[in-house]
Amino acid sequence: MKRLAAVLLLAAGCASVAPPAPTPGGPAGTGPFAAAPAAAHAIRVSVDVKAAREILASLSRQRFEPSDVKVIEDMLPVRLVIQDSGRPDLVFQRDFAAAWDPESKTAVFDFASIRRERERWEVLLTAVESGRAELERESARRAATLLPGDRTVSVSVAAYVTFGISGLADHMVAASPDGTPAIIIDLARALGETEPSASTNQISRLVRLLSGEAYRQAWARYREGSPAWGRPLPRLGPVEPLVRTVGESGPVAMFGLEESFFPLATWLKEPMQRSINDLSRMGERLIDSEKDLEARVSLSAEIKRGDFVRRVAAPAGAYMADGILETFGIDALRSALSSGPLALFTEYERAGRTNKDLPPFSKPFAERLAAAAGEK
Repeated sequence: MKRLAAVLLLAAGCASVAPPAPTPGGPAGTGPFAAAPAAAHAIRVSVDVKAAREILASLSRQRFEPSDVKVIEDMLPVRLVIQDSGRPDLVFQRDFAAAWDPESKTAVFDFASIRRERERWEVLLTAVESGRAELERESARRAATLLPGDRTVSVSVAAYVTFGISGLADHMVAASPDGTPAIIIDLARALGETEPSASTNQISRLVRLLSGEAYRQAWARYREGSPAWGRPLPRLGPVEPLVRTVGESGPVAMFGLEESFFPLATWLKEPMQRSINDLSRMGERLIDSEKDLEARVSLSAEIKRGDFVRRVAAPAGAYMADGILETFGIDALRSALSSGPLALFTEYERAGRTNKDLPPFSKPFAERLAAAAGEK
């Protein structure tokens, strides 16, 4: 992993910086991902760079070749990118051709900037290719670290490196024709940042993307077969959907954070406080809606929206998971994750009685959680 990181850092043209200070949870820069897996989970990650290689080869030609774009748009990751954009193939073809014409404006897919800096992306893509086996191994290893060990989980993640994803995202996840998820990474956006302050992110970005998606799939597979996660929690009342959403999304969100931010209660104290406060307020709103069906339905729908998950549920859950990890260790976190969604909350509250850096839930929300936890 160090060898791959050094190559990627050099290829991206970034200045070097001092490594992050060691954290209580593990060696420097590892966050929660240093521990050995709790079981022999079969996590497999494969990285395919053919689309990126084909695009760069075409963009290196002196003039636009229509036959090239036909080959490119039929490649699986490119086909998925076009479908995700909601635009017809003609838009993709025109935007690709615009890379050779300085007078043309890109409508959706920006290949002009890729062509201008194609030598830079060639160096970076070559670095990814040479370190691909190590990248796949490290991503799979990390994905297994947060899984409970009471049973093994098997998942395979297909990742594709390309250029020209529509919108502003540096990656996307789409369903392949056989229904399996595929993660598609825009290499220029994922590793194109040249600010020295972002070098830590550049080194670990691909690993975080891949291991995060691998864990997302493995964690969903684990919950599908878990009696603790399938069991209803009637004493939570209207708060149950919130507790489940946080429990499902929080551990996944840990993979999206740079390793130098761990422990989160130390380096992200203010964002952590805001997230826990927002979580508590939603909990209180749900409790207040107990006798108002219309309000309860509206709030339940809000909890399921992607925006709420990104803003509140996922970050709050990540902070809670790391609070347990830093206070009691990785085995305690895995035990909480194996015991169902409510266990993440009750174990976090227990951690807060020991670790005063962890912000508490509001009193009404904490009381409802405690009442539900008392049901055996």
